[in-house]
Amino acid sequence: MKEKMRKGFLILSWAMYDLANQFFALNVVSLYFVCWLTLEKQKPEIFYSISFNISTFFVAISGIILGAISDITARRRPFLVILTLISIIFTMLLGIDNVFLGLLFFAIANFGCQTAIVFYNAMMVNIAPPNKIGLISGIGKMFGYSGAVLALYIFKPIVLKSGYRAIFLPTGLCFLIFSLPCMFFIKDKSSQAKIDLLYYLKKDKIKEIFRALKETAFGAQSFPGLLDFLKASLFGLSAVNAVVLFMSVYAARAFGLNKAQIIDLIMFSTFFALAGSLFSGFISDYLGYKRCLSGVFILWMICFFAGTFVRSAYLYWLIGAIAGIALGSTWVVGRALVVKLVPRERIGEVFGLYNLVGYISAMVGAFFWGLILLPLAPLGEWGYRTALLSLILFMVIGLIFLSRLPSKKKE
Repeated sequence: MKEKMRKGFLILSWAMYDLANQFFALNVVSLYFVCWLTLEKQKPEIFYSISFNISTFFVAISGIILGAISDITARRRPFLVILTLISIIFTMLLGIDNVFLGLLFFAIANFGCQTAIVFYNAMMVNIAPPNKIGLISGIGKMFGYSGAVLALYIFKPIVLKSGYRAIFLPTGLCFLIFSLPCMFFIKDKSSQAKIDLLYYLKKDKIKEIFRALKETAFGAQSFPGLLDFLKASLFGLSAVNAVVLFMSVYAARAFGLNKAQIIDLIMFSTFFALAGSLFSGFISDYLGYKRCLSGVFILWMICFFAGTFVRSAYLYWLIGAIAGIALGSTWVVGRALVVKLVPRERIGEVFGLYNLVGYISAMVGAFFWGLILLPLAPLGEWGYRTALLSLILFMVIGLIFLSRLPSKKKE
């Protein structure tokens, strides 16, 4: 009984980090910072795309190197703590009125948060039974979207009363408070006292790390299906990240929603993301991760098509529900599939690669969205609708690569 309670407490502590980083992911990345920049400061979307892409580039480079080092040292917790604190500090500084400094602080905060996720994901193997990977991943995401609902509920009156800038300091504080259980209670199994980063940043050690990464990425004999999964994720997540980054702007431009209506729609969608994350984690353990992820990609295609042509003041709620279910399921099933494709001793390295693909897709999605809207801007509302429709192509290509994964039980 005590052992079950201990395991339950560790799962809860781990999952709380998913809740914590949603304060940053929603309030900063997806909603209020981009609205402050584009709607309040009247800057074009491409400014946000550039800042996000610069940040993501550094995340991609550091994530794979630090992920490999964490495998060698069997230490993930120090990286998680340091990077999380970097993100929290610069999130609190986002309230500055200067656009250039705001973009710079956003890039640093995003770097800290997104790189920390590499180690948070890798720490799942310390608490999840092998036959419950999907369920534990789903529980984490359920807590994550609970955090998103909580963030929307807490900060909506602040935004409506004081504007976008007023929420960045309390967002950082909430990120800190809810991330503490994971940072304190989820321990590394290694007894190594400390990590000497300078030792691993020597030329010969970096070469060794990249040789291992190359072997992992292209070793189809050792990890069947990994390369095709990464390709599918690259295209699928490019579309998903474009939606996540610009959904609030799309709701304003295409649906004509005001500030309060946008928050209500995202809150409504987040409830379905919460349900989708838990259900997809449970069902994927039984139906198979490949099959479930293919279904999620198809659901996104339905969402993009409906979101393009729906003009009813009520049907956009249905689109929000579909998008929420698809969003919650995407990360849950993808994360579980990574764990099933590779051995545990390579998990940090492979999550570094998976996150690298996610970051590249985020750059592609952000740049594609900003670029395609430049010539379509004169079309107004239909420029945004056309941009959304074009994202279907990414999902089609992703499905092609997913179909090439080996069809094994529970994969």
